[in-house]
Amino acid sequence: MADTNVIVIGGGTAGFLSAQIAAQHGGKVMIVEKERVGGICPNWGCIPMCFMDHCVEVIRSIKDAGNDGINTGEMRIDYTKLIEQKEKVVRGIVAGMEARLQATGVKVAIGSAKLTASDRVEITYDDGKAEIIRADKIIVASGSTARRYEVPGAYSPGVLTAKELLDLKELPKSLAIIGRSVTALELATVWVNLGCDVSLIARKPQLLPNEDEELAACIRQAMEDDGVRIYAGVDIERIDDGKEGKYLNISGKGGKQKLEAQFAVFALGQQPRVDGLGLENAGVAVTGDGIKTNERMETSVRGIYAAGDATGEMMLASVAMIQGMVAGTNAMGGEATIDYRVVPRSVRTVPPMAAVGITESGAKEKGLNIKVGRFPFEQNPRASIIRESRGFVKIVADASSGEVLGVHIVGPQAPELIHEAAAVMQTKGTARDIAAAIHGHPSLHETIQRAAHGLRI
Repeated sequence: MADTNVIVIGGGTAGFLSAQIAAQHGGKVMIVEKERVGGICPNWGCIPMCFMDHCVEVIRSIKDAGNDGINTGEMRIDYTKLIEQKEKVVRGIVAGMEARLQATGVKVAIGSAKLTASDRVEITYDDGKAEIIRADKIIVASGSTARRYEVPGAYSPGVLTAKELLDLKELPKSLAIIGRSVTALELATVWVNLGCDVSLIARKPQLLPNEDEELAACIRQAMEDDGVRIYAGVDIERIDDGKEGKYLNISGKGGKQKLEAQFAVFALGQQPRVDGLGLENAGVAVTGDGIKTNERMETSVRGIYAAGDATGEMMLASVAMIQGMVAGTNAMGGEATIDYRVVPRSVRTVPPMAAVGITESGAKEKGLNIKVGRFPFEQNPRASIIRESRGFVKIVADASSGEVLGVHIVGPQAPELIHEAAAVMQTKGTARDIAAAIHGHPSLHETIQRAAHGLRI
């Protein structure tokens, strides 16, 4: 007889949801978490970054208030208090997650876990003690780790990832952020608006390579307007120590340069954490992209599931949530499946951008017969009222049926607006459906409606 019904390795977003769902289905469930319940998202990822993004919005609103006749006096940023508030928000959210696990009867063990067989997990606790637990089902939700370039000095003191940057108690004077990912652009946006001197260094010329080129170009221009110095299409040869920080030796078409910053920050995205889990002991198939799973989140071994960043499948907290729910349901005998067809994604820059579905260039590469509708925020009354009229909405639709294949937004509140498009696409709706729906006025959502009108399908 098994010691427990389900063991979940990892207490991040995917692990938390899978454990909670399995327990709600009547299972006896145990989570083994190495650091903190919640994992990256609430502790060092999307939640603290959203808090910092909120602070940037407040800062910019205060600076712009004088244009509306609202005089607020001299603005001063108390960075220490700002970080304290960020940590307070994080603690509250994590405490809520812990309380929900406790309420559903999930046991949480702090330590490391390793599979010793297809139904056994060895747990090593913080005090060094170890035991082997037998489980009916196992869910691997071990998360991911931050990537770095393997160049000299990449792991030296003063070279950080987003996790360490978010934990700094004093505002850095200068940062050299390495990468062209969502994280890299968000970090650059936040800290330049806090008053930090920021450089962004990318090996390839285009930022956000998987997104619409027009949107990426708009974001780049906005960042440069805010003072971010962008070095794109350059190689990093090494990172050296300097008198007051780090020297980054870069080379490109303009020759060799040496950039100085107080801290260098790698923001290249994440890689699945699969080493040291004993997956080979259970025969679980792993590729360079992560743990292989089917639409039921089951691995190559019956009874062992995987969810979240460990799968390498679209490393977004929103995806991890659904993966965790599917894995938890099926571990208790359910028949849930996952659908990756419609996944909204966003970048919280200023202005922010968001997208769902295929890009215009991607559709053309596939040989699809499409029509494209656009509408600029500068023609939207609500955007004028809030003094943020940069950007536009682009809709990519099938030329014959009108089915919406992709929606791309750069402009105010884009991460919120995109969900209208996602809902339409989930039901295979058309541009006509969007155009015919009555939208409130004045509202930012009208930009989506007007872009759909422009398609004339």
